[in-house]
Amino acid sequence: MENVKQNKSQAVVGIKKDNTKQVNQGQSGKSERGNSNKVWQFFCSVKLAVVIILIMVVACILGTVILQEKTIDEYTARYGYGLATFFKVTQLNNVFHSYWFSFLLVLLCANLICCTIKRWRNTFLQTGFILTHLSIILILVGGVVKLQLGIKGGVNVYEGKTANYFLTQIINRKGALDYVKKDLPFTIALDDFILEKNEPKFQLVSYVKSKDKSKVLDSKLGKRQRIPGSNYKVTIKDYIPDAELKQEPINTSDTPENPAIFVKLFGSEKVAAEGWLLAYDRNYYEDKKQNLRIEYIWLPSQEEVEKAINSIETSNTKLSVEVSGKGVSQDYPLDLNKVFKLEGTDFSVKMLQYVLNYGDRRPVEQQPTDNPAIQVEINGPEGTETRWVFEKFLDWDKMHPAKYKNLKITCSGLASTYMAKNTVRIYQSPEGKQVIVFIKDKHITETVPWKLENKYAIATTDRQVMISDYFPSFDFKKEVVKKSDQIGTPAVFVEVEGPNGKVSDWVFSDNQYATWYTDNNFALVYEPTGESVKHFISHLRIIDNEQTVAEKAIKVNDPLKYKGYVIYQSSYDPEAGNYSGLQIVKDPGIPIVYSGFGALCFGVIFIFYIKPFLRKKLKKEAEV
Repeated sequence: MENVKQNKSQAVVGIKKDNTKQVNQGQSGKSERGNSNKVWQFFCSVKLAVVIILIMVVACILGTVILQEKTIDEYTARYGYGLATFFKVTQLNNVFHSYWFSFLLVLLCANLICCTIKRWRNTFLQTGFILTHLSIILILVGGVVKLQLGIKGGVNVYEGKTANYFLTQIINRKGALDYVKKDLPFTIALDDFILEKNEPKFQLVSYVKSKDKSKVLDSKLGKRQRIPGSNYKVTIKDYIPDAELKQEPINTSDTPENPAIFVKLFGSEKVAAEGWLLAYDRNYYEDKKQNLRIEYIWLPSQEEVEKAINSIETSNTKLSVEVSGKGVSQDYPLDLNKVFKLEGTDFSVKMLQYVLNYGDRRPVEQQPTDNPAIQVEINGPEGTETRWVFEKFLDWDKMHPAKYKNLKITCSGLASTYMAKNTVRIYQSPEGKQVIVFIKDKHITETVPWKLENKYAIATTDRQVMISDYFPSFDFKKEVVKKSDQIGTPAVFVEVEGPNGKVSDWVFSDNQYATWYTDNNFALVYEPTGESVKHFISHLRIIDNEQTVAEKAIKVNDPLKYKGYVIYQSSYDPEAGNYSGLQIVKDPGIPIVYSGFGALCFGVIFIFYIKPFLRKKLKKEAEV
């Protein structure tokens, strides 16, 4: 028996030696073949894999830092023309869908395949090695297939309607945003769309400018709340779930403190437009279709009226500068690049430029008078500050940081620098001088005195103008009323205690601007707390060959799948809720990627569990 065991042991050892010899011979042969084939050695190189992976890492970083899939105009505005062109040429504006990124993936796949073949041993114990390498290859191949053959787009389907196409967003050769229509092999029908909303909720938020801190306040009525780190206290006195502010124009005094006129514009004996024109605020009306402009100009004396009516230039344009706490204020006429010294202070102001529509790059004479503004340069003890001053947004400086916070600057009358083809100027003075000047193509055609309730024809037009009322001291009588008991436009009546005493006012939820305390350091905003939509559901049917083949009520993260297409619920009509926004996705690389993950799991199981078990078993057999 001992001789038999000895012979068996010798036989096993001999087999192992023969196998080792064969393996060594195989490795030697492969090495010799590799040395003779530089292409093969190139693709089998581990260094190649490292280089490819490093390039892909850099590409992923660039694809994260650089904005992706934007228009050439957006890249030019953000990075400049040179970089924008470079991104377009190198496809850095769409890294993950670029041909060179897909080429890197293919090259990495080829490298893995060659490395696997080179190190492959025809033994069962290498199954785990083969599976893990195959899994990576499959995942990479699936990624390439998705990048090159994958489809992603969207379509809006109205309730009760169908769609057999979708739109994909692309950047065309010119670098502009474009949409491509692609047909579906079936039809999507939207039978019903359900939009369910939560009850809207609102919150009162305080802001202390000097601290640059905000705080959400308790909405409990009657509770007196101290703002941390400040000397402000807030108390909510009243609440209306659906409030409306009614304003009635009134005259508060016979002294001309805020003159205003009510103007009616007639066309074919019917009122085409009407409204109040205020001397110090909204002092003009424009009819762009008629190329017509009506202006109300209040001048302090009869002599100034006499001078103004003989010129097309207006003297109503001014820049007002006020220093808080010193009682110093000064008005300056529009005079670009002239330095104005603010008397009694260390400040001087220079007007650099003015525009009629801020952000409009066209020449001033071609701009509509939508958002007049003037750029000023302020020189003071702490250096130079450049600031934009807006005619329609008098509190702009309160909401934006400034070097000289104690300096309040406003402007008025900038819009009056604009001359329409037909301009009507209504002049008035405290002495009672009332004149209408008709200007056509920057030439005065007629000058007539005006009276209330009289109509005056505007030459070369079918329009007539009438001043129907005049208030020496215009103001609004404000009243807040409840529209309904349902939550619509909520408002809170708030009392604020601060350095300048108590101030009470209504704060509305639909007000896009903050309500400021008298010291311009404390503000309140009444705002919604978030999205009020609870969920939205689309009842879809898939029609193929004129038959309903699939049906499902889809919602967010619960799509409908058919023929490799996945239909997601992505958006809805925010206005009326009449359509459902669907996202259409088709990814032919998914099965390949899933196969790769499956192979990876089996490969890991084999390496860590099956292979050690087989090795132990072979070792025991060898010892027997």
